[in-house]
Amino acid sequence: MSTHSEDYDVTIAILTRDAGAILPRLIEAVFGQSTAKRFEVLAVDSGSTDGSIEILRRYPIHLVEIPRGDFNWGRTRDFAYEQARGRVIVNLSQDAIPMRTDWLDHLIRPLDDAAVGVSCGSSVPDPERAFAQFPWERNGYFYFTREIRAFVARYGRGLSFANSATPRAVWEKLRFDEQPTGEDFQFQKKLHGAGLRIAFPEDAPVLHHHNYTLGALWRRCRNEGYALKLLGSPYSEIDLLIDLVGPRKYVQWLREIKYGRLHTAADLLFPVARPLAVYMGSRFTRRPIWY
Repeated sequence: MSTHSEDYDVTIAILTRDAGAILPRLIEAVFGQSTAKRFEVLAVDSGSTDGSIEILRRYPIHLVEIPRGDFNWGRTRDFAYEQARGRVIVNLSQDAIPMRTDWLDHLIRPLDDAAVGVSCGSSVPDPERAFAQFPWERNGYFYFTREIRAFVARYGRGLSFANSATPRAVWEKLRFDEQPTGEDFQFQKKLHGAGLRIAFPEDAPVLHHHNYTLGALWRRCRNEGYALKLLGSPYSEIDLLIDLVGPRKYVQWLREIKYGRLHTAADLLFPVARPLAVYMGSRFTRRPIWY
């Protein structure tokens, strides 16, 4: 249920740029929620040229447009929260489709506990997409490199803003601030410092999976290396060497080949491409790029 009141229980905030043909499915799933909560949908678009703006304008959505060059993950998410009128703010990726009509209620329920700073729902593969889930995400090896393992060892299971909810009061204390990429990792670090925990409800899934070209994979992993360096988890030459020679991912690589699951250059080269890209991001990158 949504209303036109100026006072909402929840704002569902979506950062958009060239969201593509999947956007109507996402919006219909959001407005199809069976809930007593009063919610608004907010979209902050940073220069779409593919018709996404026209799609968003067909719905009762609070649409705010910013120049493409002004986009910055931390700063733009702060801007979205400033525009939001809900007491809880949901982060929803532009390609993450709520799987159930009770998604919203289940996602925000853990926030009833004052010790929870963020509720983070799960992502499951979308059977309606034209491409299969990236095999290294499906098999759980995507984050095998040492910088992310060091981060998780210190701050816990990784937070994703593809599908999450935060009380406005928590954001007002912590904010995102300037963070060119990896603002979910940054916020997780702030939550840890504030003594707040992250809940991971299993009953608030979205349909969300990736398929990468080699170039897109390289850019994402490079951005992650850059972000983790900014947050105190750099990736050294020693880390690179250890990750390149470590045997476990190659055993999995052989298993994937045996069962015919690796088809593209990104699939086949991932065990080497990820550590090299993370190293380039951590060692040489000065700014991220949209991927």
